[in-house]
Amino acid sequence: MRLRSLLRRRPSAALVIALVALFVALGGASYAAVSIPNDSVGTSQLKNNSVSFKKIQPRAVGRVRANLDQLQARVSGKCTTPTAVGSVSDNGKVTCNPTLPQQAGVVNTTNVTSNLTPVNQLLLQKSGSYLAWANPSVTVTGNGTAQRVTVTCTLTVGSSTQSRAATINTGTMLAASHASIALQLAGSSGNSGVSCTSSSTASANVAAVSVTSALNTIQTAS
Repeated sequence: MRLRSLLRRRPSAALVIALVALFVALGGASYAAVSIPNDSVGTSQLKNNSVSFKKIQPRAVGRVRANLDQLQARVSGKCTTPTAVGSVSDNGKVTCNPTLPQQAGVVNTTNVTSNLTPVNQLLLQKSGSYLAWANPSVTVTGNGTAQRVTVTCTLTVGSSTQSRAATINTGTMLAASHASIALQLAGSSGNSGVSCTSSSTASANVAAVSVTSALNTIQTAS
């Protein structure tokens, strides 16, 4: 009898309100878990650092959505000889710059007589323009006979030539005397070299002459 009377009793207003609130809360949470309406989540709903890289699906963010100022696209293109990559743009395009010019050098020491004697020789194989410079150092060893020795050196670059001379008075000393001849010449590809010849005012017992020269060339245009 007591149980029946309890079942027949009407629920109080407070109980009804509590049950309705509980139903709404549960239903709202279930709805939110199943579907989120468009434009319902904005920056104010996201906490700082709440979206980590682990939360982003691989390949979900492409160039269209990414900040291109912070990305470097994959490098595309290549440079052909005789150029090299000088810079890479944001979109991966390469800019090709000329490589270092062709350079060559040689050093040699040779005894020089009245006959034209080669001191240095270089073959400039790649076609184009070159700049060559040499500074032959002349050494004349006296033999006790007073004489004036003139050494003439010629720089050749392709078909261009330049000649200069230096004169040394030996006197009667046995010590060596020195002089330098500065040479610089522009020319084309082909044979390049330094050749020297000597002459003396003495008819006999001519002083010994040697020339040490460094020849350097650099390509200025291809």
